[in-house]
Amino acid sequence: MRAAKLASTAFALAAVLWASPAGAGRMTDFDLTKLDNWSDALAVCDITRFLLTDPDTNADAILVPGRDNTHIALYKPLYAPPTNFFSRVMRDAFDHVKAAGLTNEDLYGRARIHYAGRMIAAYSGASLTDKHYMADQMELCYHLAVRAGVKLTPVMREKP
Repeated sequence: MRAAKLASTAFALAAVLWASPAGAGRMTDFDLTKLDNWSDALAVCDITRFLLTDPDTNADAILVPGRDNTHIALYKPLYAPPTNFFSRVMRDAFDHVKAAGLTNEDLYGRARIHYAGRMIAAYSGASLTDKHYMADQMELCYHLAVRAGVKLTPVMREKP
């Protein structure tokens, strides 16, 4: 039942996303409407959340907040966190989708690697329009997480 609900949600979200206005630029290559599975969508959303922190993608390492007032170093070229998730919201969404049998760690890991390098390279030349597009897409990612079963709070939208 849950798998059917999540599958129908993906189709409904795709229809909503297709009707949404898109900004110009290379970041639009990673539009959720062009993705056909949960692993890709969650990977693109998680990487988008990371890029919205405006990281210095020329740095060899980037320090990001961790749990309990700690910091985690993310290393070039993919800046992948040890858990493979930058955003707790996207991790929670993954857990729900995985429980429904619609993805797994291997599929998500491959999607994360596939999109991270390409998105980081595109972000390096991103315009202000691209960054606005990413912020709009992140709102759609949050809707996707809610449809996957995540109980989203305003604080969760602000913290990775």
